[in-house]
Order: sequence, then structure tokens, then C-alpha cells
Amino acid sequence: MPARMAFVLLIIFDIEVSRTDLTQDAIMIRSVQKEGIMARSIEFDKPEALAAAIEAIWHSGYHAVSTNDLIAEMGLAKSSLYNTFGSKHQLFLAALSHYADERAAQLAAALEEGPALDTLRGLLNAIASSNDGGKGCLLVNSAIEVAPHDAEVAAAVQHGLEKMARVFAAFIRAAQARGEVGAHLDPQQTAISLITGIAGLRAMAKAGFRPAALRPFIDGLLLGLAAGQ
Repeated sequence: MPARMAFVLLIIFDIEVSRTDLTQDAIMIRSVQKEGIMARSIEFDKPEALAAAIEAIWHSGYHAVSTNDLIAEMGLAKSSLYNTFGSKHQLFLAALSHYADERAAQLAAALEEGPALDTLRGLLNAIASSNDGGKGCLLVNSAIEVAPHDAEVAAAVQHGLEKMARVFAAFIRAAQARGEVGAHLDPQQTAISLITGIAGLRAMAKAGFRPAALRPFIDGLLLGLAAGQ
């Protein structure tokens, strides 16, 4: 019986055929098919892969990082990247969404650490001093580098910043309920003002302004937030 026909019968009728009944070609075909099935079944940690992609893009910028750079950082085969994300661009959009989710959760946790204005000042001082190790914010960086020429990235950046704004708005409302922040403030508008101010603070820090030079900027962001003002 020809090798390929033997293999077909094996698959269609689930025939148990010993190795002695198959030619070497049939055995090879079966082996290749099995390896292909195993390769397709191999899974990877998608959040971990996205975190690696974020670091690569965050460090070099979207346009500077190549697909080969990304697959090396993510530890994936190129086929896995394309099968999972579709393209470098789609991977970037997924990375922005993942970054925004992670940062919103981290921000919410950080804003619960103490009195509202002290906590907020500490956050702003940390940005002025470190600015995420000089990398800035991936959303702000992408807004400057990519969003002006890419509507999908612009929408992803806006969506991510809106997530941050919702966290700040909830923070303002909670602080108002405790009497720590002025009751006259509109939480949503105040949140947008904070997001805008932080974006400017990050840009200035990335441009090389030292923390002492940025202190008046921080004071201005906090001006008028306290209860009774």
C-alpha cells in the first residue's frame, strides 16, 4: 500500500497500524503531522508577552523598534506574534491597552496611601524626580510620536488617558467626602486638569528639567484643590 494512502486510512478510520506496516515515508508524514499539532498547541503567557513588548516600545519608541526586536524581547516566534496579534501595529494597540489597564490599577492603589493632597504631591514629586526612569509615560510618548499620524493610536491613547481620568475623578470625589478637597470642584474637570498637568510635567522632566525647577509647576497643579480655598 502506498505510504500516503496508508496514512490517510490511519486518519480516516483511526486504524491502529504498527510501525512495521508503514513505510518510512508514512512514519515521517505521521511524525511531521504530530509535531505540527504540538506546535500549534503550545501556548504562551499573553500578559507577559505584552509586558515585554511594552518595555521594548517604551524604551526605544514605536517607530524605532523593529518586529525582530519585539519577537526577541517577547520570546516568541514571528509566526506566533502574527497569529496572535496580526501585525506590529495591532500588537502596539494591544500593548497600549494593557499598559493603560496596568497603570490605572497602579494609580488607584497609589492614591489610597494617605491624605489626598499629600498623596497627590508625592505622586507629582515622584514624576518630577524619576519619570519612570526617564522613559516618561507610554501614553504621553505615543500621543506625541504616533497619534498625530495614526487615528487608531490616537483613539487608544485617548481611551487610556480617560481610564486615568476616571481614577482621578474617583479620588477627588472620595477626598471631597472626607473634607480634604474643595467641595466646589467638579471631579471630572479636576481629573482632566490633573491629567493635562501631569502630561506637561512628564514632558518637562523628559526634557531635562530638574525636580527643583519643576516644584513651582507642581505647586500650581495643587493650587486651589484644598478644602476652604
